[in-house]
Amino acid sequence: MRTALVVGLGLLGGCVPNDHPSWLVDHPLPWGIVASVVEPGGYSSEIVVPEGRVRASALPLDTLELQWLTAAPPGVTVPAPIWLVCPDRCSSLPAEPIPACAFPLPLSRSEHCRLGEGERVRLSLGGAYTADEFFRGYIGVMGITSDGTVEPETCLQRYRTVPRTGLEHCLLQERMLRLGPESRLLTTVPGLADNYTVEGDLPDDFDDEAPDVHPTLSGLQVRHFGRGGFRELIAQPGDTIPVRVGAYVSVWPQYTDDTKQPYYALQSTPGQPGRLVAFPDEETIHERYGISTLVEDRSDPDDDLLHGWTVPDEPEPILLYIYIADSRQGRAFATLRFVVEDASPAP
Repeated sequence: MRTALVVGLGLLGGCVPNDHPSWLVDHPLPWGIVASVVEPGGYSSEIVVPEGRVRASALPLDTLELQWLTAAPPGVTVPAPIWLVCPDRCSSLPAEPIPACAFPLPLSRSEHCRLGEGERVRLSLGGAYTADEFFRGYIGVMGITSDGTVEPETCLQRYRTVPRTGLEHCLLQERMLRLGPESRLLTTVPGLADNYTVEGDLPDDFDDEAPDVHPTLSGLQVRHFGRGGFRELIAQPGDTIPVRVGAYVSVWPQYTDDTKQPYYALQSTPGQPGRLVAFPDEETIHERYGISTLVEDRSDPDDDLLHGWTVPDEPEPILLYIYIADSRQGRAFATLRFVVEDASPAP
């Protein structure tokens, strides 16, 4: 199953006109956070990761790499973001100075902390016994930067100050990182084991559930039809595709056969949130598209999503952005560059 992903990310405080399509990348947009396990800890010693795959869900003592993704017009870059870790969600920040994060980071914390700066930063998690009775398996993280016209530190100070003003050029995104696999997390963290009980007969392979890994692209199917006829090819992220004015273009991500992973979902029983039932499920894949030039979108005008589009008379390269998320913690990101061969010269 493939559905469109609509993410509440954007330019903080910006005024977006009603006729501005959500897929138009004519200014820098925060495009997602990818979290990958780069150094497994002791609790992960028995997890077997398939060759060429990267774990998307961490266990205590693992080290994660957090990557900030930006979609921006050609040639536009943004400053490295400032990263914060929050006790719960990052919907508000304290007015007082934010201390540096402890290393490793306790699973339960009462204060916000500052993780560092950079497009990529690392987050090392503490052991299972650093979780208190209120820990529910999530770590809240936030990144904040700017569109380049002000400093990221200025955006951070403005966001911390209530009432918030002057955020028109600031970019923010947050994410709640779910640790896992849940079956291993419940048996690893004593506080969770005390709060939750899995009911019924468990599947034989419940404790040996495969790790949650990122979606894997095998390529991007590009179709375009115009005066030069019909052409179909499998491109790779970052490729440049020549097209002609007026051609109709569609792009469909192609995934490896094992991308949509089966797993055991845990659902609470009605009226008893501490009692869980395990049932087999399969990941779904969600996609979000963005493009750096205003184009004619030939799909449903009411869904505000980019599907097939008509190549405009545009002399500058056209960047297509794709953000991919599975229904657990897996994420992926790809770009394509389109060059209009017969575009009119730039004025």
